Amino acid sequence: MFKQPKIRLGNKSYSEDELQHLRKRNTQRYNREVRHNAYNTDYTTFYNSTAWKKTRKQVLLRDNYMCQHCLAKGIVNDKDLIVHHKIELKQDWSKRLDMENLEAVCISCHNKIPISK
Repeated sequence: MFKQPKIRLGNKSYSEDELQHLRKRNTQRYNREVRHNAYNTDYTTFYNSTAWKKTRKQVLLRDNYMCQHCLAKGIVNDKDLIVHHKIELKQDWSKRLDMENLEAVCISCHNKIPISK
């Protein structure tokens, strides 16, 4: 009889079936709380809009496809770029397409930017 090997995740071990169940449950939770949350539908619609895609492209061109935070430290980084809102959408929706409110940053620098409340 074949015994399924356990897969280590964090400090627990799971069988493949248990792990698959956990992934399915997590995906359902994510879809329910993040994707289909009424709070997020405006953001999803905005980020899928043509206006955002065009503005994002203009910001990347303006910033020469380089992370502005890395560039300020003298490092040239053109990998894993995203366009960041300096003033977040939830604080001022009217600045969502304002070029002065946008900057190209790498994911690493973006994760270091403090979240304003």
